Amino acid sequence: MPIIIEKAKADEFEPINAIMEEGQLEHAEAVPHIFRKVSPVMPRVFFEEVLHDEKLEILVAKDNEEIVGFALLRVNQSPGYPSIQNRVYTYIDDIGIAKKVQGKGIGRKLFEACKKWAQERQSEQLELTVWEFNQKAISFYESLGMETINRKMSLSLK
Repeated sequence: MPIIIEKAKADEFEPINAIMEEGQLEHAEAVPHIFRKVSPVMPRVFFEEVLHDEKLEILVAKDNEEIVGFALLRVNQSPGYPSIQNRVYTYIDDIGIAKKVQGKGIGRKLFEACKKWAQERQSEQLELTVWEFNQKAISFYESLGMETINRKMSLSLK
């Protein structure tokens, strides 16, 4: 059966959060001074707010009605500073594919749906943050045409 991408529904919190937890665990193990192992990762109250906010969306990828991926999208407007170009862009706050189905083209299909969603909202760019330890994700995003535009650096003082 083909993968279907659609808007998340109110009763889909648990399967979306289960995929988020897989990613959160990976981040907590790789960068423990920043990320914690928690459950749920997304508070239910925030999930419900997203479902009713026109500038936010959660898209889900389904295989035979099973949620196997999600993307949390947000339309942003650049700040009105004279030094910054005025622009509308969509930010992917979070995106994940269930580990058991990674490498099967689902992430690519979900990303294409994110692009379409952003274009429908007149976004000029699609942006996300990826952590340096996650070379698999970096390679994936680069294969989709994304480019690094800045780098956040850190120095431990402990």
